Amino acid sequence: MHTATIEPLNPHAQYLRSLLEDPAISMDRVAAAIAVGIDRDAPPEAAPLDELDALASAVDQSLVDPSEVMEHVFGSLGFAPNTANYYALSNSLLHRVLETRLGNPISLAVVAIEIGKRLGVDLSPVGMPGHFLIGHATNPSVAPDRWFDPFGGGRELSASGAQQIFDAVTPPAAVFTEKMLWPTPTPFVASRIIANIKNAAIRSGDIAAFIGAHELALGVPGAGLNDHKALVRSLATSGRHDRAAELFRWLAAHDEENTAEHEAALAVQLAFRN
Repeated sequence: MHTATIEPLNPHAQYLRSLLEDPAISMDRVAAAIAVGIDRDAPPEAAPLDELDALASAVDQSLVDPSEVMEHVFGSLGFAPNTANYYALSNSLLHRVLETRLGNPISLAVVAIEIGKRLGVDLSPVGMPGHFLIGHATNPSVAPDRWFDPFGGGRELSASGAQQIFDAVTPPAAVFTEKMLWPTPTPFVASRIIANIKNAAIRSGDIAAFIGAHELALGVPGAGLNDHKALVRSLATSGRHDRAAELFRWLAAHDEENTAEHEAALAVQLAFRN
């Protein structure tokens, strides 16, 4: 019998989990924490939050309609989709999006939603498969009934307009349902940001960012054995033997069907120390 060991989260993943376990946590804090976990040159978490405060304070405080928020964020403030380099890692890092005013659908949605919140306009993330939208519920007690496309300059969409985007970017067999237009919980938004970082890192060959994203994925509530295995494979193949050994030791204690395999892999990683 193996002695259970504490889940081997690095400090960034531990902090991300602590944020995501708070149901009231804001997306800007989560996005800023993810960026700090990926980019060693990222400013402290508070810096992009302060910048969002400043951007909101520069906007007419009398705005009350979501369409007016979209006009200011994507018009006056100049935030725009990075169509020239859609898969750039910077598109997923909040501080870089605020610096360049360019991003992908998720990061642009985070900026618009958080500026809207500071202006008293309640907006929600809508993680429709294949795309990411911004929702607004005319009646706060029900699901959104208005949607905006952050990658389309904040243009307003009907449910059928959202479905047209879905149909254009998903396989023909994919079936659209209106539940796809409901608000997305913050942990799922975090998972999609991290997935985009992994994709960008693979495309650019950025091993550090790729491993950093896998580390952060363990901090999302609900992360399972497959997430740990994905990280340990990346660690082992990139020569990070001490960290790989830590993960293989944990897997040997928690993935009982494959204990012998993990113990053998642990022995290999420990041999590199000699």
